[in-house]
Amino acid sequence: MSRGIPLLGILTICTYGSWYYAFGVLLDPIRTDTGWSESTLTASFSAGTIVIGLTALAGGRLLDRFGQRVVFALGGVLTGLAMLVASSASTVAVFFIGAALGLGASGALGFYHVTMASAVRLNPGDSDRAIAQLTVWGALASAIFLPITAWLADTQGWRATIRILALAVVAAFWIAAAALPDDRPDADARAPGGAPERASRPSVGVVVKRAVASGAPRWLTAAVAFGGIAMSTMLVYQVPVMTAAGLPATTAATMAGVRGLAQLGGRLPLTPLVSRLGADRALLLAFFAMAVGGGLLVVSSRVVIAVAFALIAGFGVGAFSPLQGMRAAQLFDTSDLGATMGFYGAALLLAGSVGPFGAGIVAEATGDRRWVAVIVVASSLSAMWSVRQLMLAPDTV
Repeated sequence: MSRGIPLLGILTICTYGSWYYAFGVLLDPIRTDTGWSESTLTASFSAGTIVIGLTALAGGRLLDRFGQRVVFALGGVLTGLAMLVASSASTVAVFFIGAALGLGASGALGFYHVTMASAVRLNPGDSDRAIAQLTVWGALASAIFLPITAWLADTQGWRATIRILALAVVAAFWIAAAALPDDRPDADARAPGGAPERASRPSVGVVVKRAVASGAPRWLTAAVAFGGIAMSTMLVYQVPVMTAAGLPATTAATMAGVRGLAQLGGRLPLTPLVSRLGADRALLLAFFAMAVGGGLLVVSSRVVIAVAFALIAGFGVGAFSPLQGMRAAQLFDTSDLGATMGFYGAALLLAGSVGPFGAGIVAEATGDRRWVAVIVVASSLSAMWSVRQLMLAPDTV
């Protein structure tokens, strides 16, 4: 096992599982108990992903400057406070703020753009292997948190459930902050007088410009953005859509957990898959699987179809996350990898915020949540087209 991966893996499981994945399970319990509108609740999720998108690059830059200990300690404080506000809200406005900031803090300071960069820094000679191992851990987030969240919401209520989830993610942040080594690239560098010597890094504006200006970085940005729309819409609405198709809520939550576990199918064989196909063709395959999964989701009225959705979509989502990280690591230097990963995290989540919000509007307007699957399929196909353009473009930065 590569250095630091178990602790980074547990943190990744908790940051994704505690709100990003759990929200879809809590949507109906919150709506039923409070009477708050579905579009407002899904808008709070979209607002949270926007917060992550707007702050992910800053979180990555914070990692570059101060190291993971500072980032993870801060993540625990901010996430815990915001989730407690959401769990105690008596009005939808207060819930909206707490939920958006809780998701935003956990994502900006604990999602893959941070943990992948930390894994690469801790394992500079074997970055692809470190990323692959980290995302194997991350694949367990849905499998662990979706069924637990469904059981807790059913037995303890949604407010207590959010507090328990907050406790889990705060503990993961603080344990990682205390136990992991200082990973600052310039931690050991010293100027002649003995003072720490800061590495020269490009500005945030330069990082953004490199990623959108031309060539492969631009098309990787587009592919990540479309993939983010497909993935976020699927994660929020997989349980509601399967329920609307006819599956019992507990069965739907279990199938969503199976989909999370099936992400291992896209991560365990990733190293030989990339060796055989290359990262770009592997990305094409991942997005194709997400498109097929979206099509199966809409007709998942029987368990056998729901299982097929879980396995195929799980493979696609599972392969997508590490592949975009590997491709970014190939295109950019490790000295500012935190900021670069932060940019791609921002692209994924800012674009992804459109999906659940639009899906909520469509669901309320039509009265049928199954139409949501159209967003998943269309976005996945658009991501495939972007990857095709990526394959034809030069790797210029």
